[in-house]
Amino acid sequence: MLRGNFEDRGGAVLKVLFLPVAPIKGPSSRYRVYQLLPFLQRAGIKTGCHCALPRVIYDSFPPRRGFWYKLVYFGCAAFSRLLAVFRLIFYDAVFIQRLVLPHVYPFPELLICKAGRLLGKKVFFDFDDAIFTTPIIRKKTLAEKLTDPGRVGKVIASCDAVIAGNEFLAGYARRYNKNVFVVPTCLNLEKYGPLRSGGRDDPVIVGWIGTPGTESYLDLLTPVFRRLASRRRLLVRVVGGGRYRCPGVVVEHWPWSLAGEVSLLRSFTIGVMPLTDDTWSKGKCGLKLLQYMAAGVPVVASPVGVNERIIVNGENGFLARSTEEWAAGIDTLIRSPELRAKMAELARRTVEEKYSVQANVARLAAIMLSAGK
Repeated sequence: MLRGNFEDRGGAVLKVLFLPVAPIKGPSSRYRVYQLLPFLQRAGIKTGCHCALPRVIYDSFPPRRGFWYKLVYFGCAAFSRLLAVFRLIFYDAVFIQRLVLPHVYPFPELLICKAGRLLGKKVFFDFDDAIFTTPIIRKKTLAEKLTDPGRVGKVIASCDAVIAGNEFLAGYARRYNKNVFVVPTCLNLEKYGPLRSGGRDDPVIVGWIGTPGTESYLDLLTPVFRRLASRRRLLVRVVGGGRYRCPGVVVEHWPWSLAGEVSLLRSFTIGVMPLTDDTWSKGKCGLKLLQYMAAGVPVVASPVGVNERIIVNGENGFLARSTEEWAAGIDTLIRSPELRAKMAELARRTVEEKYSVQANVARLAAIMLSAGK
């Protein structure tokens, strides 16, 4: 559909070098880069990929473990991204995903932007979190306290175009660059299969998926879970965390894996996405919410940021602010398998129509092809 509208450059309309910040196990890179590559290739874009981190470094040196882990992790990421400069000559454009050094002067990205200009290459910058601020859900690290507040703006101003994961992030980017486009984080529905048949789950499984860095959001639901567990059989299933505890409630912890992700999501009776109402949370793109919905799991979520755009309260999910609203939303879904099935169907349709790869890849391809001319 797109191919006929653009000039053919030796079999490919545009050659783009993608620079993801992490291997495929990294959720941001997996959904913003890797899953899109085969679809973009079908649209006439020849893709190359230069990951900032080898898998062994990503797996063996998680930054949360301390200073020396951070030094190896971010040192390797910065060095690898700098090396990408030498690959620019083989491409028409470069797609920079996020910053490899989240809190200091972004010299790797600025060097790529400068080299791109000198070589006549188009430079795209993609981000899907409020990386210009820090979470308030935990204490700031020393690096976060000393962070360069203008680091993201410097990179955005140096690029030809910016691709933001939601309108809130796009609003920030427009302060520095007029060529800003919104492409939501989306899912490939082919991996999620058909909707599962409804049934009466006993016990009910309230599920959450995420990372150790975001698991603390579950603390917001501790009083909710305790209230519900006092009158119903309730199991809380946490995927990708490991530390969350809720006295009086059965909590299961499951390790995340790429192969087992979808089956674990489909095991949930209800999916939850609690958030604090702050700048960091408003920058989130609703990934776990969309994962639940794609898997046919009814959802209850905080009405923060993009969640309010995704969820029509009472139709394809519930939005909840207070402990009372959270408990009422989850309890309503527990009591009505029919409502769960109806909401699951509408939720899946929402993803299919607005947040699937199939619904968004043509727009991303058109943005890149237009700016890359």
